[in-house]
Amino acid sequence: MDATEAIAVIILIAAIVILVYYYLLNTPSAMDKLRNYVPTSADAHMDEVLGGNPADLSNEVPEKDESESMSKRIKVKLSDIDMSSLGTDAFSNKIDAFLDAKSDELIKDWSLATTDDLEDLQTKFSETTGNVDALEKDYKEFKKSSEEFQKATAEKLDDLDKRIESLENN
Repeated sequence: MDATEAIAVIILIAAIVILVYYYLLNTPSAMDKLRNYVPTSADAHMDEVLGGNPADLSNEVPEKDESESMSKRIKVKLSDIDMSSLGTDAFSNKIDAFLDAKSDELIKDWSLATTDDLEDLQTKFSETTGNVDALEKDYKEFKKSSEEFQKATAEKLDDLDKRIESLENN
């Protein structure tokens, strides 16, 4: 066998090992079976060496411990459920619940406008529009009265000019 063939075989074996590893990680049933076959400690007497229960190798477990271990197993099984397989409805419901709970913080942090803010802005806009209309009306009245005042002043000045001329001619 050449060196290239040996490298190709090693790469194939490594790829197969990696695929099997990921398969075992992603399938909980296969992982449980593997855990049943492979002991958690390397030696059956390791607990005794480390200071655990000395030489108690019986499989009999009191009922209380069995029920506690069963509840722990159920909790572990429920926590191992892959949420991505449940669909997007549960995920979107969780997001909605989070947004409802944290909406005030999100509005403040992201400087978002609410419907109350929009109503306040509409009220202010209405007041401003009314004030501008009133100012425009007052300006037109002032302009009209100013023109009348200018005419009246011009007439009085003309009258005074006529009097001054008549006094000068006399």
